[in-house]
Amino acid sequence: MSPLMKRLVATAALGIACEAAPAPPPPPEATAPALLWKRPATSSSETENLGGEHGGLAADSALPSGEPPPRAEPVPTPSASASASGTDSVAGTEPRHRRGLWIWEFGKNAPLAPRAAELAKLWGVHRVFIKGSNGNQGPRWAKNASPENIAAFAEKGIEVWLFGYFYAPDIADADGRTWGSIDEQVAMMLEVAKAPGVTGVIVDAEEEFKERAAAGKELCTKLRAGLRGKRLGYTTFGWLSPNKKFPYATFDRHCGDAFLPQVYYAFGWPGGVVGSLDRLEKDLAAMKLKAPVWPVQSNEKDPSVATMVDFFAKTSSDASIFYFFPEGSPQTQKLSRLRFR
Repeated sequence: MSPLMKRLVATAALGIACEAAPAPPPPPEATAPALLWKRPATSSSETENLGGEHGGLAADSALPSGEPPPRAEPVPTPSASASASGTDSVAGTEPRHRRGLWIWEFGKNAPLAPRAAELAKLWGVHRVFIKGSNGNQGPRWAKNASPENIAAFAEKGIEVWLFGYFYAPDIADADGRTWGSIDEQVAMMLEVAKAPGVTGVIVDAEEEFKERAAAGKELCTKLRAGLRGKRLGYTTFGWLSPNKKFPYATFDRHCGDAFLPQVYYAFGWPGGVVGSLDRLEKDLAAMKLKAPVWPVQSNEKDPSVATMVDFFAKTSSDASIFYFFPEGSPQTQKLSRLRFR
């Protein structure tokens, strides 16, 4: 079995957040051949049945050679009791796809949690990513990821992950503000992640961690220790090669239960869905990252249903979409036509 096929198997066994638009992309580069974790376009009938306070490899000399990357032990997830919740048609079976939906803030960017959970269940969403922290800013996001809001999804058999935007402590944001020490930021996330029904945490680390491998390792190490067996993944730039100052290897080793690259083709990336995924494949192979890959697409620019379906059809069964818009918006109306399972 090839290394890349092993990654696909690992991805199947397991289981964005930006307000500002990403930086302008570099000039187009040559398209790389598709590698094995991508699903061939002909393997799915989906295209025929349309069903931070911001908007990414640096040398990582701090990592001992040969040190195995830390990984969480598998933990029970809502899908394990699907027969009770009605999530899957056959008790104990895994869904065909485990696609996810990101939720920024209930009652503002998304419906209130009970209605959002009702819609997610209706659409067949397998997992949600709920924002639970932003630096050391606490009450707003603790309320967003409250036990009650988490339970609204978990009780319907939907897998719940929390995500937070994290900052290297010595780097100010675009407004000149810093967002607390690593310890303070970790504490904010661990407080909400201890709620029942939380499967894991996704670290959103972007511009502020470029050339800050040591801070990234500290963040991931402390989160993993505090999560006590819950899973830990990371999300960042989905166009890897122009962002080589970001310490991908550090996050891959220490937060690497899953890598959720932000593949925001709808922001005008050359080649659209196909070109963006091919570049991702090329960069992943060149950087030799090990984490299972769960690509993220964005509906912020309101791409067509056919385009979003095409992204899902061509990539991992653990792909997701950022994010849930208010009910009645064009983006949310289109979510109902995607196949999440």
